[in-house]
Amino acid sequence: MEPSAHGLAGQVAASPFERRVTAHQLRIFKAVADRSSFSRAAEDLHLSQPAVSHQVKALSIAVGAPLFEDIGRQIQLSETGRLLYEHASLILSDFEIAGRAIDEHHGLRGGLLRLVGDTTVGIYVLPDLLGAFKQAHPGITPHLDIGNRQHVYGRLLANQADFAVVGRTWLRPNPPMVEVPFLPNELIAVAAPTHPLAGERRVTLARLAGEPMILREPGSGTRETAEEALSRTGRPMNVAMELASNGAIKRAVARGLGVAILSRYAVSLELRIGTVVELPVAGFPLHRQWHLVYPRNRRFGPVGTAFLSFALDGRWRESLPDVLTTE
Repeated sequence: MEPSAHGLAGQVAASPFERRVTAHQLRIFKAVADRSSFSRAAEDLHLSQPAVSHQVKALSIAVGAPLFEDIGRQIQLSETGRLLYEHASLILSDFEIAGRAIDEHHGLRGGLLRLVGDTTVGIYVLPDLLGAFKQAHPGITPHLDIGNRQHVYGRLLANQADFAVVGRTWLRPNPPMVEVPFLPNELIAVAAPTHPLAGERRVTLARLAGEPMILREPGSGTRETAEEALSRTGRPMNVAMELASNGAIKRAVARGLGVAILSRYAVSLELRIGTVVELPVAGFPLHRQWHLVYPRNRRFGPVGTAFLSFALDGRWRESLPDVLTTE
């Protein structure tokens, strides 16, 4: 039976590229390119490394050319890979926008907001921001992920977050990022009330550098800031402990095991109840800035647009309560 004219008009033939390539393959390929690693991409995507390698190989066969080249111990995009990467980013972005637009229905009656923050701002500030946003838009479901600076970057690269908030941004990120000042952040030096420096009227930076120092883990923006400040003394740091939690650091400081440099937001409760004290160090507090970050090529639907406007408007900051956690 010959198809009717109406039937022919209603059929849309898929392009050869569309028949050979899937969005799943493009998402895996982009993750490997962003992370320059099959294993790290597999971790971000919660897949096995063989599964990632298989999909990239299948995609290479589909496009008829290798997508990556081994340069020493590094993998880099081939010429075909670079061309495909540009289009894959746009294709996946359009998929994301379409899905989010459907979820959001008409306006802001539904939808998901995915936010990731570095440890300090994620614990002490972002829950209040999201709470205020939720009050303004009850139909939105916020999701907050928290980790150190490297973790945050991985979530953005894997498209597992719409926005990130970090204290220290990344040098020449790929893809390029938009970085907007978000909230001032003061870092102060703290010690136990019984510490010898606690009774001093002024503490030099060199003297602070000689004290046993309790630091966050490598990759933490707070640690990098502390190391930069103390390096100005020209003296090696006396590292007493490395702890991956602000709460653990504050507990160690309160027990007199060393001194620490932390955000004022992180120690506001402890300062008030007297378990730690602020040291009068010359040149302190260190004035830093948290930034709201998102990929430059990201196109937002109604939820993302509303959150960006809400976060940067700043009126939510006026209702920031006293921090009531010792985490």
